[in-house]
Amino acid sequence: MAIVKRADRQHYMNIGSAANPVWYQIGEGFTEFAESKNAVSYQRRYIHEVTKRTDVTGYAPVIDYEFEVYTANPVIDRLRRIADEELVGEDAKVDVMTVDLFDEGALPGCYRAYRRQYSVIPDESGKGTDALVYTGTMKGVGDVAAGTFVPASGIWTTDTAGAPTANV
Repeated sequence: MAIVKRADRQHYMNIGSAANPVWYQIGEGFTEFAESKNAVSYQRRYIHEVTKRTDVTGYAPVIDYEFEVYTANPVIDRLRRIADEELVGEDAKVDVMTVDLFDEGALPGCYRAYRRQYSVIPDESGKGTDALVYTGTMKGVGDVAAGTFVPASGIWTTDTAGAPTANV
C-alpha cells in the first residue's frame, strides 16, 4: 500500500473537435485544478422517525483553476481566448478528462478515466506581479462518462462503447 501523489491524477483537454478529439495534458503553468463534486441531496423525515433520511439525487461539479500564462500551450490558449474574447454558449465549453495513473486497467498503460464537458466561467485575468495569471471555474455540463485512456496513444474508450473515440 502506498500513498497516491497528486501527479498521479492527470487531466487532459480536447483541443481538437468533437468529431476528431485531440487530448492535450493540462499541467504546465497550472497551479490549481481542483474539482468539487457539489452533491445535490434530497432530505425527508417520516412521521415515525427521529432522524432524517438523505439521498444523493445529482451533482453540480465545479473545477477551480488557476494558471500562469505560458506561450505555445493550446490548453492555456483556449482558456485565455474564452476569457479575453468573452465567449459565451457553445464557444465557452471544453471537454476535460481526468485520468488516474494509479488505477491501471487490464492492459499495460491503460488507465481509469472520467470525461465531462464543462462551461468555462472566467474570473480574473492579468492577476499576478511576476507572471500573468488567470483564474476561474469550470461548471459541469451533463453527465460524466467513465472509461479508460491510454496516454501514450491518446485513445479514449467509453465503458459502454468499446470503440476508441480519440487519438493524439
